Amino acid sequence: MMSARISLFANSSRPGSVIVAVVALLWSGGRPDAAAQTGGLQQWTPQADPTAMAGAPGSVRSERLVPAAMNVVTDKLGNSWNIEQNGTLGRVGNSMINSGLTLLINNQQFYASQPMMTADGSEYVLPSRMGSFVPGLHVLRRIRSMDREGALRYLEVLTNGNSNPLTLSVVLRTNFSGNYKTYLTDQGNSGVVTLGPREGAVLVTPGSNQSNRAFLFTLSAQKSAVKPAITSQNKYGLTFQYNLTIPPGQTVAIAHAVAQVPVPREFDRQTLARVFRPVALDRLAATLPRELRPLVVNGDAGGALAGGASLTISPLKSLGVERGRSDILAMGDRTRLVGSASAARLSVTGPYGQAEVPFEQVAAIAGGHGGRRDGARLYLRDGQVLSGEVAAEDMRFAMSSGGRMNLQIESLDRLLLAKADTDDQWTAETVAMIETHTGDRLAVKAAADAPVALRGMTPWGALEFTLDDILWLAPVEDEPVGHYVEFKNGLRCLVFLTGQTLAVENPVFGACELDLARVRLIATRAARDGGETATEGAGERPKAASALLPELVAAGGQRLLGSVVGESLSVLTPTGLVSVAPVEIRRMTNLTAADGETADASGPRFRLELWGGGVMDGYLADRELVLEVRGQNWRVPLGDVREMVTPVPRLTDEAQQQIARLIGELGADAWQTREKATEELRDFGFVAQAILREELKANPDPEVRRRLERILAGIE
Repeated sequence: MMSARISLFANSSRPGSVIVAVVALLWSGGRPDAAAQTGGLQQWTPQADPTAMAGAPGSVRSERLVPAAMNVVTDKLGNSWNIEQNGTLGRVGNSMINSGLTLLINNQQFYASQPMMTADGSEYVLPSRMGSFVPGLHVLRRIRSMDREGALRYLEVLTNGNSNPLTLSVVLRTNFSGNYKTYLTDQGNSGVVTLGPREGAVLVTPGSNQSNRAFLFTLSAQKSAVKPAITSQNKYGLTFQYNLTIPPGQTVAIAHAVAQVPVPREFDRQTLARVFRPVALDRLAATLPRELRPLVVNGDAGGALAGGASLTISPLKSLGVERGRSDILAMGDRTRLVGSASAARLSVTGPYGQAEVPFEQVAAIAGGHGGRRDGARLYLRDGQVLSGEVAAEDMRFAMSSGGRMNLQIESLDRLLLAKADTDDQWTAETVAMIETHTGDRLAVKAAADAPVALRGMTPWGALEFTLDDILWLAPVEDEPVGHYVEFKNGLRCLVFLTGQTLAVENPVFGACELDLARVRLIATRAARDGGETATEGAGERPKAASALLPELVAAGGQRLLGSVVGESLSVLTPTGLVSVAPVEIRRMTNLTAADGETADASGPRFRLELWGGGVMDGYLADRELVLEVRGQNWRVPLGDVREMVTPVPRLTDEAQQQIARLIGELGADAWQTREKATEELRDFGFVAQAILREELKANPDPEVRRRLERILAGIE
């Protein structure tokens, strides 16, 4: 597994608040272009247009980049952010920060080689090649303004282009213009040097000679295994430091954020929850492009690293021996013999069956070590790990110095074979890798008849799926049972697997059955290759039907995709009961959970933003939402709902008929009829936008076209 420690310095020269994300990049040539994705690493080949980085790690396949215009950004809460060319925050006015979120890798400062931004200006994309300081390392920073939250989201993208693991110190350094007063975690603890199990952010309060704005730094998910070490420099600076080990050719990401907030009057748990909640990492994840989310290593422990990336980390690291160009025979902590190993025949008998294994497919063998181990274990070059009774015939080791030894599995400690280009590369027939609680790793071949099927129960209903449907399935680290599962379409939820065994086809044992209770983690090829693939030729991701479904964010960072069942929701507002069709809701937010409060007898309080432009605050009459998810009706208690977003407006049949009638009246003879139809169409807002655009293309009437253009300009 990957270790991580984050350092963030806060010294004295720029305003800021942080989200850190580290994602590794591989550049071929100097111009990024999506060419291939293997082992979680996206590889780039030269490209003529430096502004088109579509498909590069840390960018979105379909996005187009243009040269960046670096300037002061002001969010909707009135906070000003002076974003400099390297992503460092410069000072604005009397801000307490002099320089914020300066990125250093192994004590070398990050410099952007060619600052870019997305064509719509929403996000800075700053690439850099740091190979002169750290050979083979490529770094990219993404910075996005979060207007509503008064924050900036950072994504640091790092790629190890080497054939060996790369150990990095990733530091975020912030200098203050004077002594800050103190810093508190989101659990109210002050002056900590490491974040605890339920901590993921810190609040830095200003000193007496500074402004009345505090700075909030989001550093990790509360349950993440990847958290920073925190160092204070005499209250003039703070450093957040992550120590990362990136496997060969892999990409990882760290997401973090910085926000400016009024200094709280109280520092009790409830008040702090309201302050920290808007920029918690699970909320920040929603601002990341979907294909980048699995790369974030400082997220929920049951999330991206455990599911998508951990099986790309070589299991040979656990043997504690650095491999080279020759075979190595390790005995104890100090003895290392260099030479060449051979065996006439090798076989393994274990819980999955009995099979012979060609010696050339073996990367390492851990033997019985003179009775110190219960059994032996084979490490194959394709990433599989097979434990059981290992038998070897005529296994020998010839030392480079000329000595020869006969090896016995029972007394063998560790034998590591020389590196090969095929190491840790899944074979073409492997569609998934399964890891058991005992440390075995089994490759799964594509089934000839039907995909591997699984069944389970979620907190809200039944779930049936196949390996072809998902990216990964990972354990819930804090609980003795249960898994998180993430689907290719973005659905992510907790599931309790049902059944006794899992039938798979393995390249070593053939058809075999795994005890479901032994299954710890599953990663599919789609997860290893970085998610969904682009469509041929177009370079863009196909629009799946699921992308148009409402997305419900539930407790624990779960994401549900499905339509709300029922014709209407009843909302109790201060003025009375109002019925709203689910398709009319653009966004629904649980205000009670967002403020860190406890629901009263009426349940949680919600804010509903409508596609037609209206807004309501109130309580829902029902105690649950019914969602149709993968053909099943899931009943989700309102207390579990954090937010629901409908990505595109949906029209009832009645609304479509009314819009069609009003469009017809835009060309009426009477001026009053045309004006009335114009106003009523404008009231439909975003809901009618798509229909009006289509009508504008097709309608030849100049009067109708003029009015349609006026309506659309008002909506946009």
